[in-house]
Amino acid sequence: MTGRHAYPSLKQLLALFGRSEVSLLTAPSDPDVQVTTHTVLDLAEKAGPEYKGALLMAVGICPEDTALLDALPALGEAGIAAIALKTRGSRTGPLIEAATAAGIAVVDVSDEFPWRHVDALLAATTGDVRNGAPGFSSADAVGDLFALANAVAAMVGGAITIEDPQQRILAYSNLPGQPIDDVRREVILGRQVPDRYLPAYRHLYRAQGVVRFGCAPLPRIAVAVRAGADLLGSIWAVGSSGETFGPEAERALAEAAASAALHLLRVRRATDLERRARSELLRSLLAGEPVSPTARLGIERGSMTVLAFELPSLPGTSVDVDIVGLQVADLVAACAETTARASSCVFEGGIVYALLPLPDESPEASGATTLAKTVLTRAEESLRIRLRVGIGSAVAPFADVPRSRQEADRVLTVLAAGRHSSRLACIEEVRSQAILLELEDTVVHDPLFQFTSVAAILRHDTEKQTQYAKTLLAYLEGFGDIAAAAETLHVHANTFRYRIRRIGDLFGVDLTNADERLLLWLQLRHLY
Repeated sequence: MTGRHAYPSLKQLLALFGRSEVSLLTAPSDPDVQVTTHTVLDLAEKAGPEYKGALLMAVGICPEDTALLDALPALGEAGIAAIALKTRGSRTGPLIEAATAAGIAVVDVSDEFPWRHVDALLAATTGDVRNGAPGFSSADAVGDLFALANAVAAMVGGAITIEDPQQRILAYSNLPGQPIDDVRREVILGRQVPDRYLPAYRHLYRAQGVVRFGCAPLPRIAVAVRAGADLLGSIWAVGSSGETFGPEAERALAEAAASAALHLLRVRRATDLERRARSELLRSLLAGEPVSPTARLGIERGSMTVLAFELPSLPGTSVDVDIVGLQVADLVAACAETTARASSCVFEGGIVYALLPLPDESPEASGATTLAKTVLTRAEESLRIRLRVGIGSAVAPFADVPRSRQEADRVLTVLAAGRHSSRLACIEEVRSQAILLELEDTVVHDPLFQFTSVAAILRHDTEKQTQYAKTLLAYLEGFGDIAAAAETLHVHANTFRYRIRRIGDLFGVDLTNADERLLLWLQLRHLY
């Protein structure tokens, strides 16, 4: 049986749940133990060989139940992987002690996270091994969503769309004679709800239950789909012209949300598995490690580019920053996948990196720029943060991906230094500024490149309250045009000429030497 299915380890399985959904009270004796199946724990049932590798859901069992504590040694001998239960504030010390002795992991499930959702998630990742079936793929789950959309349409009496939290269309009903208007046609054809409708979604996500919308020309009702406090998506119903949805339709849509939650959990978890594998591969690829990414990343030929989305400085702990970073990564992944299915992203060091394949007919950064603008807008509207985005050049072989990443990083450096008017730029737009910033860094920090005259000028300005450093910088940036340089400092041209002569007399600066002018300019420009 294990030969037909690659089972996840308990660590991998728990990583797929949200941080607010589960926590590990005690680790298993084997940190790499595989979870082969899951079932409800029946304390009256004798543990047999079929329990090996199982995760048992202790539904309704208190952590202090003596029957549970007494059963742990036999369960450990049977080789179960873990027990999941809801502690609900009960004392857990004896349970942890007994489980540790038996070599069994104990998983605490949040009170707000329904057991039916836990069951669906485990089914989606481990598969129903009792029937020898593999875990659900995202394609299977999406296929089920189309069937669900038709079923809900029949119950509600309207046309249905099922969407994820990023307003992407996952499925829609296609029963004969369904009402349709330009809005529904637009979102189905584009597979994405346009940004102009985001205010309606913010209202829906804040509300409880079914919400009515008076969208012309056809009426709409919608409901948010949640697992506990976790938003999974939404269901929208479009009615016929001149009619309104009745209370029965609202009840049917609310009931459909519970069914849809299980399907959307399967979609999300199957997608999460794929994204995690792709993210780890991308992390290695960006670092320049030797990998063979073609098959796993799904990019067999053509150009690609790296986008770097930099988070602003955020208050709070590193955990808080990581949570925001993962939210941004989810947003980038969702938006990127609508542009190119084979895209992938990873969050590292306060930056979300995305690898975006470029179309053969247009191997330039236009698609990347469109994606970046979409993410900037949605991050500001939904996450309330302002990102900076750097885009590297298009590269063809995977071996050149690290270069595109380095260029994207250099763009971010230019944007952070205020050397560009936008929060978004491609390397070709700022290449000269990026090169100069690198040269500046070398000149400023390497003693070999530093003139003693510059240090002397700065000391003189501090002690005598003069402005020789600013005067010299203005002269160098004005290519020796006295009148133009004097105007930038709002002084008379004769005053400016006097200062330049004094700089030469006092500090031995030779402004007739082009090499010296270049190095002086590089040393001074980072100061102002």
